[in-house]
Amino acid sequence: MKKPIKYTIIAIIVLATIAGSVFYMLQPQAVRMTEMRRRTAELSFTEQGVVVAENTMLVFSAAQGELIELYVNEGQSVVAGDPLIRVDTTALQLQLTQVQSRIIGLEAQLANVDVEDANARRTLETTRTSLHGELRSINAQAAEAYRGFASHQEAVDEQLRVQQILIDRHYADVALANENLTRIRILYNAGVVARVEYEGAQTAVQTAESLLESARGQMAIIAAGTSQNSAEHFEGIRASLEAQIEGINRQLASDLTTAVRANFESLIAVEQANVARLEHELQNAVVVAPTGGIVSTLHAQNTNFIGAAALVAEITVPGGRMIEVYVSTQDVASINEGDMVGLTLRQRAGDIFFPGDIVEIGDTAVTRFTALGVEERKVNVRIMPDAPDNVNFGIGYGMDATFFVYREENMLTVPRTALFRQDAVDMVWAVQGSDGVAEARAVTIGMELRTETVILSGLSEGEFVINDANNRDISQGTRVRAE
Repeated sequence: MKKPIKYTIIAIIVLATIAGSVFYMLQPQAVRMTEMRRRTAELSFTEQGVVVAENTMLVFSAAQGELIELYVNEGQSVVAGDPLIRVDTTALQLQLTQVQSRIIGLEAQLANVDVEDANARRTLETTRTSLHGELRSINAQAAEAYRGFASHQEAVDEQLRVQQILIDRHYADVALANENLTRIRILYNAGVVARVEYEGAQTAVQTAESLLESARGQMAIIAAGTSQNSAEHFEGIRASLEAQIEGINRQLASDLTTAVRANFESLIAVEQANVARLEHELQNAVVVAPTGGIVSTLHAQNTNFIGAAALVAEITVPGGRMIEVYVSTQDVASINEGDMVGLTLRQRAGDIFFPGDIVEIGDTAVTRFTALGVEERKVNVRIMPDAPDNVNFGIGYGMDATFFVYREENMLTVPRTALFRQDAVDMVWAVQGSDGVAEARAVTIGMELRTETVILSGLSEGEFVINDANNRDISQGTRVRAE
């Protein structure tokens, strides 16, 4: 009797186990599901913006100098013509006096150009006349030499006399060449004459000095009684005199006054422009507000010296307000002027939401730093807010701007985790109702959002999708229920 009872108990346990397993298998699998509902599908990013005036006037200084007085403070209201700052004009006055003195000096030199040129020409003409006289004398002496002198000593004495006249002339030529070099050097340093003309004047000095040394050497030879033939001697002197006359003729034919006068006139014009600039700075030593408004930023308060064209202040002109936002270069390509933006004004009593429109996107990226000090390249974007009349905010307020990269109404979306690939086809586990049978369903997907994906076809509103496509307990025909 004991054995049959034992077998009966074992059979009952086995049957109970089998029945439990069958019951468990017949029970629906509890899973997380998402019901298909049409809604607005969005892909967006948010940046922090600042409320700015639609029109801000930048005020620059026309004068430079030490800052000696501030007439306004940041946040102060001003009207057009109100003084903002004043700079010291002592240095400007000194500069003006110096420039005016330089003009007087240049004008005096300009007036003296013709006088100096006339004096130089008279000197050259006198020298040329003297040289012509010497040439006639040499020619006469040469003719006499051909007839012969009474004795050798007489011929030597005559050669020594003529040679001394030539040496004296060479001394005068050296002095004249040095005087001309000094004048040319001044013009060259002033940029009036070319380098080749300056080098020519240097060469003329060297040539005159060489001729002088040669004549002095010839004098020593004549005195030693080893002079050359009288005819040859006079011919050399004649050639030298003719060369000097030709050189003077070239100098008289040249025109340096036009270039010198033009140089002085250009220098005077430059200094007159400096006078006009300094007088303008002196007249604008007090910087005034060009328009009425509020001094939103006073840059001059942080310095003791104002440079020419330095930014002094920013004046906010009464009128419209805009939201200024800096958008990353990675995101700016996905937005356009005219796009709608969601604006959020943070308030302790509750955040206020209202729309805005992008009215301007900058074309240049600038460097901005995050709160953690990370450098980013961002583009300035300006937004025109469409705030309700009862919403108040002022210049400088912070405001969040949400930009929509993608926004479509009445779209079906599923969690991105609900999708899986099968034979290169996008699939989901679809369920008819919240308690039913899992069915592998092919779908056509659209834009991928941050945590969801848009479904273009394959699903209908009211159906359910299993959130976890990788659940190994799910297969075709598995009974499921919403968790």
